[in-house]
Parts: sequence; C-alpha cells; structure tokens
Amino acid sequence: MKHSYLVITLLAAALCSCTQKEQTLRIEAGNIKVTAIENKSGAAEVRAILERNKAYVDSIKSPVLGEAAVALEKYIPESPLMNFAADALMEMAQLHSEQKIDIAITNKGGLRSNIAAGTVTFGDVYNVFTFENRLALLTLTGEQLTLLCKEIAKVGGEAISGMRLEITKEGKLVDATVNGKAIEPQATYRIATLDYLAQGNDNLTTLAQGTDLEVTKLLLRDLMVEYIKKETANGRKISAACDGRITVKE
Repeated sequence: MKHSYLVITLLAAALCSCTQKEQTLRIEAGNIKVTAIENKSGAAEVRAILERNKAYVDSIKSPVLGEAAVALEKYIPESPLMNFAADALMEMAQLHSEQKIDIAITNKGGLRSNIAAGTVTFGDVYNVFTFENRLALLTLTGEQLTLLCKEIAKVGGEAISGMRLEITKEGKLVDATVNGKAIEPQATYRIATLDYLAQGNDNLTTLAQGTDLEVTKLLLRDLMVEYIKKETANGRKISAACDGRITVKE
C-alpha cells in the first residue's frame, strides 16, 4: 500500500503540473550599445556582408530629387515638416483622384526624421516616410469630422491640410473650419489619409467610420518623391512654414 500511495501521489502531481498555464514573470527592455567588432568572432564575415550591400543601398538612396529651401522639422501643434507632408499629400491625392479632396491628414508619428535645408535625396525622403503606408480616400460627415477634430486636439495636433483648428493646452477643440468655412454637420467631406489611419489607428478612431473607402496602391513615400520631382521640374524648392492652421488658445 505504501508504494501504491506514492505512485498515485506522483501521478496526481504530474497531472496538476501539466494543467498549469505558462506565465510571463518579467519583461525587460533597453538599448543595446553597438560597439566595435574588430576583434570579435565573425567580424570579417559581417563586414563583408555590409560592404556587399552598401553599394546597392547607396545607389538607391543617393539620387537627388530636389532641394529644400528651409529645414523641415517636426513639433506640435503644427510644424514645417507636418505642414509639408499634409500639403503634399493633399496635392498628390487630388492629382490621383477624380473626386474633389477637401482635407488631407497624416500622423506626426509616421514622420520619422527631419529634412535639412539643401539637397534632398531619395534617402532623405525614405528616412522620413519609412513605413509602407498607402494612400486611402474616405468620406466623413460634418458631424464625424468634428469628432475627428476633437481627437486631433486631444493629441496636441496632427499634420493637416484644408482645415484650421483652434485648440487648448488641455487638448480641447475650440473651433474648426474647412477651407475657411464652418463645418456643416450634415455635409460630407472627402478625406485623403493613410490606410493605417483609415483603420482608426493612432487615436484617430473616427476615420474608421468613413464611407466610400478607397485604399490605393500608391505608397505615401512614392507620392512624396513624385511631389518633390514635380516641384523641381517647375524650378521650385520644397518649402513649408507654420501658418496658423493649428493654434493653441492661451
């Protein structure tokens, strides 16, 4: 009986252990400094791989697209880079759409670098627009657009074109106009944005309520390249400035 009791006890313990779910005890994150690899094992092989690909990568990044008249930087509630991105998106979306575009919106979080004054290469554009976001077109009612403006105010501002917003430091919407006119609740507005935002991401949830959604095959990055090339062909440098499209009420 003693041995039978021991076997039953061990079996019960094994069954209990099999039914337990795995648990995450701890997650840690941090930066890992990349140091010299001169004397590390495999350094020569790693260096050879980098050198083989460097020429190819440089050949893609180095072509000059045009020039920036001023530095385009990002900050809120509006900035030269945000205004440039939104205005360029508006113009290129209109060029590729048969419908009138009223507003263009992109997210400041998707702008991953600044553009320095001077020569602008494809690599500079890629550094800013790193994601594979595609142009999306959708329609919002005026009531929905007002809700979207409140969401933009809550996050302190986004890259917009065709609208002007007045917000508070606390993230409240004070006023919003489209092309100089008050938003009409029952009217409809055609929006140019990104497929990522059209899904309601980045706290702009109202965009997911849009109708007549059209997700194109056009990458935002490619549209920016096309825009800069067009400006260059017309003898213009790219430029943008803060123009009061989003103001913070004191």
